[in-house]
Amino acid sequence: MSTGRIIARYDGMPEAHIAMGRLAAEGIESWLADEHLVQTDWLYSIAVGGIKLNVADADAERALVILQTDFSETLEDED
Repeated sequence: MSTGRIIARYDGMPEAHIAMGRLAAEGIESWLADEHLVQTDWLYSIAVGGIKLNVADADAERALVILQTDFSETLEDED
């Protein structure tokens, strides 16, 4: 898959893959660009603009809402 819209940029792979997982849980297919280049040397992240999370144009608005939603208040407090 090579066409689509960049909806987020990340400096590290863990954050990028967590975001991909959130989208996958909602049925939105996504893919990363430049993840392997950034993984090679973190200084490349600055040069290429980070790891880019992409989705199809039709899914972009919904994906942004999902990534911006804070679910922390729904977690149970274990104190």
